[in-house]
Amino acid sequence: MRVAAANHKAWQSITLKFAGFTAAMVLTLSLSAYFTPISAAAMLAAPLCGEGSAPDYGFTYDLQQAHWTVNGQAYVTEQTVTEVDTILDRLNGDSIAQTMILIQPQEQVGNRVNCAVHFLRYMQLGQPTGERKDNGFVFLIVVEPTRIDVHYGVGLGLPALTASELTSLNRTAEATFQSTHSMDQALLTLVQGFDTVARSKYAPLIYPTPTPETANALPLPSGPLGILNICGLLCMGIFFVLFLLWGLNQAARSGINFNPSGSGSRGFGNPFGGGRSGGSSTRGGSGSGRSGRGN
Repeated sequence: MRVAAANHKAWQSITLKFAGFTAAMVLTLSLSAYFTPISAAAMLAAPLCGEGSAPDYGFTYDLQQAHWTVNGQAYVTEQTVTEVDTILDRLNGDSIAQTMILIQPQEQVGNRVNCAVHFLRYMQLGQPTGERKDNGFVFLIVVEPTRIDVHYGVGLGLPALTASELTSLNRTAEATFQSTHSMDQALLTLVQGFDTVARSKYAPLIYPTPTPETANALPLPSGPLGILNICGLLCMGIFFVLFLLWGLNQAARSGINFNPSGSGSRGFGNPFGGGRSGGSSTRGGSGSGRSGRGN
């Protein structure tokens, strides 16, 4: 009896230990399966816009873009993007402001003010030198389910653009979206308003360019020395013309034909191998990216 009881207790002890070990293993595997994918995803996920750090702040965009509007394919039409390019090309060409618009869904944005400023720095917007140095500017449009939230980042070279004016532009664009439910209309309202405000603060910076007459004009000395110089130039010109005529006569006698179009076996074709090929323009920063403030 005692032996049977001892064996029964030993068997119960082994069974309880095995059950406890099995439960612990099941719990460990369950917790591992639950937490491991989350941890891996957290490690691999890029930081939200506005929460990254220099030098790239978590961005992977090309520094040269086809349009001033970035990431807008799912939100605005190509016609609107082209209209925005026209306005912002002129602002950039007049050295007033080098401006980009970044459109992001709310789930990809952390700190919204920092997001605009970080994008300005990453894209290196603004002139690197000169009178209009650091004239970069960014509008950030955060897309929410039923509304948009607009922020800005402004370069150090645009101190005349006040916070009240820029914030008013943001609110106007947001109200336009609320009333029209059109991102195209909201974006055009924002950019057109910015163009008006920026031009009211800064005039186009125009660099004087020499005219063909002034560029090609050579100062001629006056007096007897000047007359001798002119006579010498005329003699050299006459000699060159005579030499050219003699060379053409010799070439004609030897059977060489000059064909401007490049056809024929002994003609002269295009020495550059073809015409000038056109390419699409790109938009991006000039290498500054120094930002002063955002909102």
